[in-house]
Amino acid sequence: MRMIPLRAFGKLFPWGRETLLFVWNLFKSIRSILNNLFTLPQIAQIANDDTRQSSTSLDPPPFDPSQPSEPVSFPIIKLEDLESRSYFRSFHFSFNKASVPLQSVCASTSLPNRPRVLVCHDMAGGYTDDKWVQGGPNSEAYAIWHWYLIDVFVYFSHNLVTLPPPCWTNAAHKHGVKVLGTFITEWDEGRVICNRLLSTDASAQMYSERLTELAVALGFDGWLINMEVKLDLVQIPILKEFVSHLAQTMHSSVPGSLVIWYDSVTINGDLDWQNQLNLKNKAFFDICDGIFVNYTWKEDYPKLSAVVAGDRKFDVYMGIDVFGRGSYGGGQWNTNVALDVLRRDAVSAAIFAPGWVYETKQPPDFQTAQNRWWALVEKSWGILQNYPRVTPFYSNFDQGHGYRFYVDGAQVSDSPWFNISSQSFQADIPIYFLSSLALYF
Repeated sequence: MRMIPLRAFGKLFPWGRETLLFVWNLFKSIRSILNNLFTLPQIAQIANDDTRQSSTSLDPPPFDPSQPSEPVSFPIIKLEDLESRSYFRSFHFSFNKASVPLQSVCASTSLPNRPRVLVCHDMAGGYTDDKWVQGGPNSEAYAIWHWYLIDVFVYFSHNLVTLPPPCWTNAAHKHGVKVLGTFITEWDEGRVICNRLLSTDASAQMYSERLTELAVALGFDGWLINMEVKLDLVQIPILKEFVSHLAQTMHSSVPGSLVIWYDSVTINGDLDWQNQLNLKNKAFFDICDGIFVNYTWKEDYPKLSAVVAGDRKFDVYMGIDVFGRGSYGGGQWNTNVALDVLRRDAVSAAIFAPGWVYETKQPPDFQTAQNRWWALVEKSWGILQNYPRVTPFYSNFDQGHGYRFYVDGAQVSDSPWFNISSQSFQADIPIYFLSSLALYF
């Protein structure tokens, strides 16, 4: 029997706290009685049955998004689920709507006309501590607080449709950073999906509209499209219709939204990473908002790509894999080597998997290593977003995690916690602001 958490229970039944606690305790008592009635006989039966594995009947039931449970973020794995809009019928849908709108520098929602930094977050398959919409107990979970060095944040996983957990969208939007989900097809299963997706223009348009519908409903700003499969040449015009229609519907629904193409399949249908913008992938670049170039490029590729892009050279995001893996400069603590080249050649950067610092447990501790690594990005690229943009401003400088919880100065919990949605404004205060700020203290 799976219990509904108290926080979710309160959403379903808006009673007073005393009544909720009474019903909650009653529920737990009933659960205990049922466990005593049914669990012991099950265990005895398993112990006496030599032909069965002892763990089989004790495994937790598969995740059923239609059933009430602790609210979580999760991807869409099957194309039929995207088509049927089943996500909108899940118990978790309403919890996954971002609550913070994008804070823009000015009235325009366009990206700045300069080289930019896109960060693609890929960690342990995605949906780790950040999947708990209402927060979790791991105060040491991964987070980013260097938003002033980022223009676009992509939440990535190897699932068909990766929907950003709202905590990332809330924190990024608070700092003027756009957030994208990911649509990816790969391996043999991806080829089967593409055969259905790209069967007709109407099919391609329908699926692109489903993706737009999800972005609008959940409050994020667009999509990274990664088609890592070989395609038939006759499918390429339909693929272009899919990308073009997605860009058009996103732009009309969310002003300033982005659709970015990943350097993978070529205009000839070959799965052949070009590591630069050229005539084999420019047709896709021309119908969307930018290209995320694969990360095994050579030193002269950024300059060559800028020439091909013309007046859209800032829409070329050259990939850098922080884990290294063939990336120019070797990534890791030398990520700035690649960044220096991109800055020199006036194209944009796409930093892939900066969670390397966390996943590889860089010494002496995560906070120190994280700040040291992002300092390399700042030294190479400079500050991209200046905060605060207006005064007076408020921040308690909370990074979205802690060992205790306080409300109005009073401690209300001594349990460790993590919730990036609670991350406060991470102010980056230039010196010229200090004199004006002094007027308010």
